[in-house]
Amino acid sequence: MTLLNFASVLKKFLLFISIFSCGIGPLFAQVTDDSTKNVYGAKTTLFTTEENIKNNVEAYQVLDTGISNTHNWDPVNIKDYYYQNLGTVATAMRPVFYEAPDVIGKRSGFGVYDYYVKTPDKFKYFDTKSPYTQLRSVFGGNYRAYIGIDFSRNVNENWNVGFSFRRWTVDKQIGPLQSRGDLNVLSHSYDIQTDYRSPDRKYHVMFNFARTFHAVNETGGIKDTAEVIIFEELFDYDDEDINLRNAQGGELRQQYHLYQQYKLNKQLQFYHVFDRSNRMNSFLNTNPSAETDEDFFDQFLVRTDSTVDVSRYVYFQNEAGFKGSIGDVFYRFYGKRKDIRYTGKYLYSVNPLTENYAGGYARFAPKVNWQLNANAEYELNGNYRIGASLKVPFLTVNASSRQFASPFFYEQHLGNHDYWQNSFGSEQVQQLGGKLDIKWRDYFRIQPKLDLKIVSNHMYFDTLAMPQQSNGTATLLHPGIEANAKYGSMNLDANYIYTLKEGADADLFRIPEHFLTVDLYYHKVFEGKLEARIGIEGHLKSTYYADDYDPVTQQFHLQNYFEVPGYMFFDFYASAKINTAQLFVKFRHLNQDITAGGYFTTPYYTGQERILDFGLTWSFFD
Repeated sequence: MTLLNFASVLKKFLLFISIFSCGIGPLFAQVTDDSTKNVYGAKTTLFTTEENIKNNVEAYQVLDTGISNTHNWDPVNIKDYYYQNLGTVATAMRPVFYEAPDVIGKRSGFGVYDYYVKTPDKFKYFDTKSPYTQLRSVFGGNYRAYIGIDFSRNVNENWNVGFSFRRWTVDKQIGPLQSRGDLNVLSHSYDIQTDYRSPDRKYHVMFNFARTFHAVNETGGIKDTAEVIIFEELFDYDDEDINLRNAQGGELRQQYHLYQQYKLNKQLQFYHVFDRSNRMNSFLNTNPSAETDEDFFDQFLVRTDSTVDVSRYVYFQNEAGFKGSIGDVFYRFYGKRKDIRYTGKYLYSVNPLTENYAGGYARFAPKVNWQLNANAEYELNGNYRIGASLKVPFLTVNASSRQFASPFFYEQHLGNHDYWQNSFGSEQVQQLGGKLDIKWRDYFRIQPKLDLKIVSNHMYFDTLAMPQQSNGTATLLHPGIEANAKYGSMNLDANYIYTLKEGADADLFRIPEHFLTVDLYYHKVFEGKLEARIGIEGHLKSTYYADDYDPVTQQFHLQNYFEVPGYMFFDFYASAKINTAQLFVKFRHLNQDITAGGYFTTPYYTGQERILDFGLTWSFFD
């Protein structure tokens, strides 16, 4: 960080502190005045999810207004660093540890922007005694910003409506900026939702619509022509040259979702779910043969003056079933039909595909803290998933087995720079996991854990960024431990995972051997009026060949030329809650230039440089 940049950061920090200080007085006054007048607040704003309603867990939850995660706004940070991205917020993401998909049928094959889409399972349905509004705004250094608005209110005691809006704007963090506003990412999404219960509580309907447009001006990573990689020469950030200057990738998604149920009695209810999803993924380049971009592409298959690659995935899905409770046992059985259409710009339309499913779910809960769950789904083409979990005091165990179809994109693609046609079979995954929970009063908690996965016939993108399917097996073993310690107002949280890989296909899974996250913080509530948290958070991944990213196909793929060095970075943060307002400041990558000039998240994509972020979340209940 240059002296000029540091001065700019310092001015922003002092400005924020001034605004924060000026706001404390009025906020404390509001606490005093409102404490005896306001009847409504977080404790009267309740919510549930469709999954709870569907599985007859109908207890509404109180809204969480704690500050534990107020300082986290980076998606990778929110996900506890279990994801790899392209170095800054709102860029393409993939899991660090292998994850099998929930969908066992045909998928599009795209998923790097899934986090930024509000899918039906992420919706909260509220029961508000007064209108509820939450505003969240984050101002990040280097022109990184986020704004979110959530609103919900009851029309009457049986009917609630709401909407949300989110927007990300992120300037390029590597490569010279043409001007302020030289965007790397522009993303905006909005959604509406409503749910209604009949006065007799027998009929319940829930509906939501969501639209997300996520556009990324791709850089292609740092352009390095040296024969030998010298890491310290790649940390010049906005002074580095980049591979692409005319390219844009992105995703547009629209989805409609309806859930309804009718209750005859406790033992028997009927339900129906309808989904319509329209998803378009694209890669555009206005001048791929320009001197700045042409070295990035291996070939031109359609035209040299521009690239317009588009894939579209559309489906309609209907699920109908019945459910009920008999004693301590809840059951649910269903049938499902999914009509799919997948097309590519230069491909003939894929014939419409219909998938048919049958499935069920059961839960046995004889006590509050004892629960056994089991689920199964079978697709008539032969794919399936079976799972079970057991939760008892001190122990959680889960097991699953699944077989899922190959994605459309993996099997057939013709774009301006890539072509393939494959006939892949299904992939199989067996998984067993468990976690112990050992507590010693309120001072110490330790949770040893173990996760075992056996993956066969794995589908992946190889070192040439081409889709492949193996015919072997890999065994992935992840022992780990989570720990929490508390002494007065001081707290320490830690999470460590070790990875051991075996089998013929072990090298297809690029996972760091050591994975560690720690958070040391001071947390205290002052006379019930002010809640404060100040801490240092650190994360480490050991040296490994992290997957590279191909912006043309929006896929992460194997590589053997860039061993991402192990590195531990630290962030300092301070957050406070006063009445219904939550504020934070966060100093990212505190140790830059002390331990190294930087770090990498993906080959030729540097992680976040030292920067200051600050933000505000404010909730209103009237």
